[in-house]
Amino acid sequence: MPLKYVTVALLTLAVGLTSCDKKEAETPTPALRTKLDYTSITASSRYTESFKDASGQSTVDLGAAAVRLDMFSELNTYMAKVAVAAPATPSTLDATTLRNYYTNAGAPFSAPTLNSSGLQLRNATAASFPATNAEAVRTYIDSNLAALAVASQSVNNTATAGNAGRLGRYLVDGKGIEVNQVIQKALIGALLLDQIDNVLLTDQALSANNSKSLDGKPYTELEHNWDLAYGYMTTNALMVTDINIMPRERFLAGYLNEKNGPASPNVYMAFLKGRAAIVNNDKTTLKAQADIIRTELEKTIALSAVSYLTNWKSLPDLPAKAHALGEGLGFIYSLRFCTRFGADAAFSDGLLNGLLSGRDGAWSLTNAQADVAINAIKSKFSLQ
Repeated sequence: MPLKYVTVALLTLAVGLTSCDKKEAETPTPALRTKLDYTSITASSRYTESFKDASGQSTVDLGAAAVRLDMFSELNTYMAKVAVAAPATPSTLDATTLRNYYTNAGAPFSAPTLNSSGLQLRNATAASFPATNAEAVRTYIDSNLAALAVASQSVNNTATAGNAGRLGRYLVDGKGIEVNQVIQKALIGALLLDQIDNVLLTDQALSANNSKSLDGKPYTELEHNWDLAYGYMTTNALMVTDINIMPRERFLAGYLNEKNGPASPNVYMAFLKGRAAIVNNDKTTLKAQADIIRTELEKTIALSAVSYLTNWKSLPDLPAKAHALGEGLGFIYSLRFCTRFGADAAFSDGLLNGLLSGRDGAWSLTNAQADVAINAIKSKFSLQ
């Protein structure tokens, strides 16, 4: 064959292959659901009831997220037994029981379904981190649970510098830190925020299969990823977006309402609209809604940390100051999971070390030290 014909043939083949590749790349994901009109989704839409398959069956399953949220609640209730709340009296805490709540060993939960779930809090903590880094976070929680049990042995003593005990109704360790608050707020970041922001709503997770239902399930992998993210926020069909409405939301959703209130309705609408975008195979809208959720939840962690450090400075009452500081320290630990704003463990640990650098820990903390942390957080998160 003459060279010119070979060249033409090769060019024709190349064009054909390129056209095929382009055609395949542009082939949309097959539609599995009937499209939803975005205007039909409103602030009063109930998340768990708004998305159904052709047979009318709900495709929403909060699954493991709802189980872990309830586990977290029971752990938190047990830890709170060290606080004085009339007419109750404070209790000592058992180290093994605390550990069992965290690892789901020894059937610690009041709900049998939690004990038999095969799930736990510990292995879902810092799940987005590399194995070594994740284990460091889990060990941090482990050590604080053990420290809380030790401090609780002094629950009927008055705390002084170097000695655990009560300040008013709050139990602090020898460094003046309310350990149960540190644990709770650290888990809000290490478990709830990390799962939502850094596991379930990442670009990779949002690229999960959405063209077929998982075996034996009414939902796709992508639908379930999104539903799990919602489940780590709340188990309510309609997320409460106002702190004045009772009962209040738990943990991360509660602090969204309390510290970042104006954004709370937007976050709920983003969950709804993002789920509708999955139904519609609308990746652009889906990504935009994920960005809203991740941004506002990370700002919630930062705003909470700043708020509690500011309260620590202004409160005249020592017990109230200790309580505010414990919450603030826990939220500062959680900043390492705020990846959209570029926070990391080095940033978080640097702030904690600066706050607790004095010989007596929280007992010797100064307003100037608190201001350094406050200003650093405001700058990192572009807060006013």
